[in-house]
Amino acid sequence: MKRLTSRQKILFGVYAMLMAIVGDYLLGFGTFSFSDSPDAYMGITANVVPDWRYAVSSVLGFICAALFSVAATELMTVMEKKYGLEESKLYKLFKIANWGGILYFAFIHIGICMLPVVFNAGMEATGSLQASIDMVIRVLKSIAVPLGAGFLICDGLVTIGWIGLVVTGRLPLKKIALICNPLVMMPLGQLLNYIAEGLDSGSESFGWLLMYLVCALKLVGKEDRIHEGQIAF
Repeated sequence: MKRLTSRQKILFGVYAMLMAIVGDYLLGFGTFSFSDSPDAYMGITANVVPDWRYAVSSVLGFICAALFSVAATELMTVMEKKYGLEESKLYKLFKIANWGGILYFAFIHIGICMLPVVFNAGMEATGSLQASIDMVIRVLKSIAVPLGAGFLICDGLVTIGWIGLVVTGRLPLKKIALICNPLVMMPLGQLLNYIAEGLDSGSESFGWLLMYLVCALKLVGKEDRIHEGQIAF
């Protein structure tokens, strides 16, 4: 690992998000959707999808978290050692979001994968769409707070920090980089649902991917090896 350049380490964030995107589609494509169909229950339709998809998605979440930890650690080192952002409040928001992401990216895949598995079990046991969706909603209520908190801390804070650092010129990036974040990519991804429901599944992860790709290509040189020291909050 010590032989890798800073760019190579930050690119681990791109590889991590590729894992996350695959996991997102295994989890989200062709499972739950909103519909005004007469067959929908509470505006929700769902399909029984093989459980192996959710098992693979969970494993990919763990791989994503491991790869992302390498990238995030190196990126924080670069931002502090090369760009002197230690005292920036915007950077601290960005940093908290990235550290939170190391845990959140694994948890979210496991947590959300519980929902379709519960639906599958409900359909197998009862054969009732209504009863199965009610079971899913019941489970969702129990994990909604950590899921929501993780979303706000990771996606919310990273977007605020990233946009602030780019707009204020603390990072040497063109303004087009403002779109390279999860909260901008998510609504853009919704447009894909007009093609097929669930095609937006990887849009949040794609925003993270773009952000780390930009950082790898623009914030460090090809052979840069930023001195590794302790990173203080």
